[in-house]
Amino acid sequence: MKISSLYFSVFSFCFMSACSTFEDVHFDERANTQLKNIAQTSIDVSDNNTAMSLSQLLIIEEANALITTALANNPSLQQTLITLKTAEQQLSVSSSNQWPSISAGLSAKKNEATASSSSAAVYSTSVDIAWTLDIWQQLANASDAQQANTLATAYAYQGAKDLLAANVMKAYLGLVQFTQLIDIEKKRVATLSTNEQIIVDRYRKGLSELSELDSAKSSTQSSQATLVDFQAKYQQALRNLTLLTGVSDQQLNYRTNYPVVVMPLDKMQKQNLARRPDLQQAYQNIIASQYQHKVAYKALLPNLSITGSLGNSNGNLHNALFGSNAWQLLGQLSAPIFNAGKLTSEVEIAKLAAEKSYWNFQEKLLNAVNEVDNAIAQEAAIAQRLQYIESALASAQRSEATYTLRYRQGTASLIELLQVQQQTFSLQSQVTQLTYERLNNRITLGLALGLGI
Repeated sequence: MKISSLYFSVFSFCFMSACSTFEDVHFDERANTQLKNIAQTSIDVSDNNTAMSLSQLLIIEEANALITTALANNPSLQQTLITLKTAEQQLSVSSSNQWPSISAGLSAKKNEATASSSSAAVYSTSVDIAWTLDIWQQLANASDAQQANTLATAYAYQGAKDLLAANVMKAYLGLVQFTQLIDIEKKRVATLSTNEQIIVDRYRKGLSELSELDSAKSSTQSSQATLVDFQAKYQQALRNLTLLTGVSDQQLNYRTNYPVVVMPLDKMQKQNLARRPDLQQAYQNIIASQYQHKVAYKALLPNLSITGSLGNSNGNLHNALFGSNAWQLLGQLSAPIFNAGKLTSEVEIAKLAAEKSYWNFQEKLLNAVNEVDNAIAQEAAIAQRLQYIESALASAQRSEATYTLRYRQGTASLIELLQVQQQTFSLQSQVTQLTYERLNNRITLGLALGLGI
């Protein structure tokens, strides 16, 4: 009775000491509060009816087909998918720890023969059961932590898919941009070559100076260099798209004009920022680290395990398997008494990890808001610039039409007409580049707002 009282006192002391060292944390609530304060939304995204997708930003049927191919062939994405599948299997392993383990064994042993008896085999069978009772829900918390880790991995996979889709769309738009720029620059080179030839003829007749000829050649060669640069960038964009999708450049189909913008900017701004996969992933990391904190704390508490064994030995295999078996049942209660503060430090480390995951969420949230603000501001700036350049292009085209008519009437020289055409080419290139920037920024804004596929 005295020994039992001593054991009870020791375990009571361990339990009370462990309880006095635990401080539960709720960083997930703080994260949601920050999300509400900064982005006026919460992590609950159960309302998916208003969720938009990246494919709804622009009408690009060819790009959507390339996205489907990229999702199936991109090596980096497939590795992320395998990581997700591994996490799912790890969740299954973690959940199984809450259940008893049962194992069976069969062995045969042949004894050495003696003078009075011949050698005979002895068969031994056993069934062993081991079960750690989860009285403090430590194993359940470990399973919950792994489930949160699995969800975080799933959001990482979703984020990788969204980023891949956005990169495919941007690469596709890059092909369209450089196709148009190459076409414009070829026309510019042809015009400058014509201008150069006219000046050469005038120089031979003594009507132009050498400086005019040098200037014309300089303009032509500069435009040719720009054309070579555009062609090189086109090939680079083609290789990038091939790398993303796994489709050879001979199989790529794309248009030469920009797609139509489908989703208005005001409708995009109403999207829920909390749908961003990186924010969801960071939030699940907070949940996982909080459960790990509970697991570390409960390692300080006493634990109860039960082991059972059912076995038999017989010279006859049938009797060894189906005969009368002896069994034994053992219960074991254990608790840490002295470990030089190791377990207490592990509790504190787990708590610090939970706090670190909260600040990681905070960092991602601030970056997300900043990305949205920057993309919206960039949208407004590009739209205004594009409006001015398009207006200037319309004026240049009217001026070109006027000089073309005057040239035909003999009141304007060809050189004057070619100079006006150069201005038109420059403005056309700017319109092409600004249109690409605006569409590219629209995709960036979609990602920042959590639009996915």
